[in-house]
Amino acid sequence: MTSDVITPEDLVAAARAGQPLHDVRLDDGDLRETDLAGLVVEGGSLAGADLRGTRLDRAVLSRCSLAGADLREADLTDATLTGVDLSGARFAGATLGDTRFEGCRMIGTSLRGVRGLAASFVLTGCNLQLADLGNAGLRGLRVTECDLSEADLSGADLRTVDFERCRLRGTVLRAARMESADLRGCDLGEVTPETPGALRGAVVSPVQAAAICEALGLTVLE
Repeated sequence: MTSDVITPEDLVAAARAGQPLHDVRLDDGDLRETDLAGLVVEGGSLAGADLRGTRLDRAVLSRCSLAGADLREADLTDATLTGVDLSGARFAGATLGDTRFEGCRMIGTSLRGVRGLAASFVLTGCNLQLADLGNAGLRGLRVTECDLSEADLSGADLRTVDFERCRLRGTVLRAARMESADLRGCDLGEVTPETPGALRGAVVSPVQAAAICEALGLTVLE
């Protein structure tokens, strides 16, 4: 089904029928507590939509915009979002069990207070600059090729998180749990005297360790 302007009823009908939607337009739509389980959308925009409490479990969303959308208390269990613009979207209280975010634009997105974050949760190739993940439970997660520059991870549980080729330039890690978090291969940005405290317990490479020692005024000799 292809549509320029679509109604909430159209979305519900398409989800129930298992009918994919292409290039939809429903900016600022009121979709609160709507059952959109299994919805498939490719292209278009739901920017600014009110999706509080909405069922989006098993949804497949690609190349569309949810910029500024309100997804608080929404259920995105087993949902897959690929190339979706989620800039400024809010996920407080949302259920994200086994949710996949792949190549998404998540600048300034708020993931503070999400539910169901577990090791199966996927973040791959996403731009999370300035995102708010304060106090998020990310233990055991694999985060691959994501840009977390200037994101807020203060108080987050990052134990055993595998950060693969991520950017952590200016990332706020105050009071984060970093035990066994693997930062090897990551861009840590400018190393300062405060860096060792922020990274306490993390796994770093010899090159990163040397840079940290240099910031502390230490000389490492082989």
